[in-house]
Amino acid sequence: MNKSKILFAWGSFSKQIDFFFPVLILFVAGCGYSIMGGNPPLPMEAKSIGIQPVENHTFVAGLDTKTNAAIKNLLETNASVEIVPAAKADLQLTISLNEIRSKTSGLDSLQSAGGVVFYLSGSVELNQRVDGKMIWREKNLSVEVAEGNSNGLAANSLELSQEHLDELSQLFAEKIYHRLFLEF
Repeated sequence: MNKSKILFAWGSFSKQIDFFFPVLILFVAGCGYSIMGGNPPLPMEAKSIGIQPVENHTFVAGLDTKTNAAIKNLLETNASVEIVPAAKADLQLTISLNEIRSKTSGLDSLQSAGGVVFYLSGSVELNQRVDGKMIWREKNLSVEVAEGNSNGLAANSLELSQEHLDELSQLFAEKIYHRLFLEF
């Protein structure tokens, strides 16, 4: 076969792919199909979820707002979920932040390894709105963030920075999302 005929055949085939591939994508997207696992459904075949205001029993002001925003952002990325006011939702999510604490690695400042670990613990509950039946509850959900210093010494301060608070609230929200959709 001639080299020019091969190139002509490939060019013709390439044009067909360039046309049909976008048409196929539009057809699949227009029919409501989605990639499997990309948008896991809510438990109990519910279509909507409402987030109750996060209860903050810690000493850190604003942690409830950060956690509420983080879980809402995660839920908004899931196309199979509609977020509505809790009074109208099929399922109601209640989050309580119970304790935030820090702990050093146990080594003094002269030893080479060190840092502080910050812990956030709380509880989460998922209820059906219609009958108030509890579907899922986890009383001791916790996450941690380790702070390592660049000089390798233990941290002198056990204070939470804004970055630590943001990371703790994001990790807590991600853990709730993961348990709700992937482990339920």
